[in-house]
Amino acid sequence: MTMRRTLQRLHRSSDRGSVSVLVVLLTTTVLLITGLAVDVSGHVHALQQTRAVAREAARVGGQQLQAPTAMKGTGAVADPGQAVAATNAYLAASGVDGVARVTGPDSIHVDVTGSYQTRFLSVIGIGSLPVTGAADSRITRSVDGVEQ
Repeated sequence: MTMRRTLQRLHRSSDRGSVSVLVVLLTTTVLLITGLAVDVSGHVHALQQTRAVAREAARVGGQQLQAPTAMKGTGAVADPGQAVAATNAYLAASGVDGVARVTGPDSIHVDVTGSYQTRFLSVIGIGSLPVTGAADSRITRSVDGVEQ
């Protein structure tokens, strides 16, 4: 009879602590998934913001027209110097790095770069993730809502 009690006691004592290990593993897994979700969503938000800045900068550059042709109403042509200067000023005011260039008489292209500083991934050595954005702006002339 004592052998049976001893075996029962050994069996019960071998289960001790197994719940603790399970709780630690589950907690660690939940924290990792939460951290990954926070950093992935933050990175996506930073990408969206960078692309929005690129679009707005391209739009600002597209508003810089050569005055003589615009005033005569004969065409809408970008003033390359003013377009690049206005775009660069917008990028500087937004606090991002970027490059603007006039790609044709009626188009401006903007590339923006930046980075997202991670919150949880920095624990494993990933301190930042790159973000980029690009946008094009095309100048059009319209009369009564119809592009000319």
